[in-house]
Amino acid sequence: MTTARQQRIPEHMSPQRGDIRLFENPLLERLSRISPVTVLVVYLPIIVFSAWQGWRAGTGFWTFFGMFVGGVFFWTIFEYLLHRFVFHYTPAGPFQERLVFLFHGVHHQYPNDKERLVMPVTLSLLIAAVLLLVFRLLLGDLAWSFFSGFTAGYLAYDMTHYSIHHFKRPRAPWLASLWKRHLDHHFRDTNKGYGVSSTIWDRVFGTLA
Repeated sequence: MTTARQQRIPEHMSPQRGDIRLFENPLLERLSRISPVTVLVVYLPIIVFSAWQGWRAGTGFWTFFGMFVGGVFFWTIFEYLLHRFVFHYTPAGPFQERLVFLFHGVHHQYPNDKERLVMPVTLSLLIAAVLLLVFRLLLGDLAWSFFSGFTAGYLAYDMTHYSIHHFKRPRAPWLASLWKRHLDHHFRDTNKGYGVSSTIWDRVFGTLA
C-alpha cells in the first residue's frame, strides 16, 4: 500500500546521505561527475559565439534582443517540461528504473553530491546540438540569436541549481523563494516545484511548491 509520503516522495527519489558510484567503468564514472566551472567554461563561449553568429548574419539590434529574450523565455518552459515529464517519468520495470535513476533519480537520492548538481556536458552538448539544428530549420539565421538566449537560460539554470544545493539561502526575497521551493521539491513533495530558475510555469500549471 502506498503511503501519503510515498506519493509525495517515491522510493526511487527518496533522499539519502553521501554519494554513490554509478559505473564500474572509470571513464564513464568520471564523465558522470562534473564541476560547475566546466559548464561555465564550455557554455559561455557558446553563448558569445552564437550571439556573434547572429550579428554576423545581419540581425538588427532589436531583432537580436527580441530573439535573445525569446530564447531565455523558451528555456523556462523547456526546463519545466523536461523536469516534470522526462526527469520525473514514472518507471515501469528495471530497465526504465535504471534510466530514470541515471537521468535524475541519483540527484534526488543523493541531493548533496556536489559533483552531480549540474548536467554532464557530454549529455547537455548533445541535446544542445539537436535543439540548434531544430531552431535553424525553423528560424533560419535568427536561430543563432534565439539559441544564445536559450543557452544563457540553461547556464543560469545550472548555476542556480548548483547554488541552491551548495550555498546558504540568500537574503534577497526572490532568490530565497527559489531556494526554498526547490528544496521543498526534494524533501517535501517531488510532485511540485518543477521550475528551478523560474516559478512561472509552476504558477501557470498549478504545481507551485
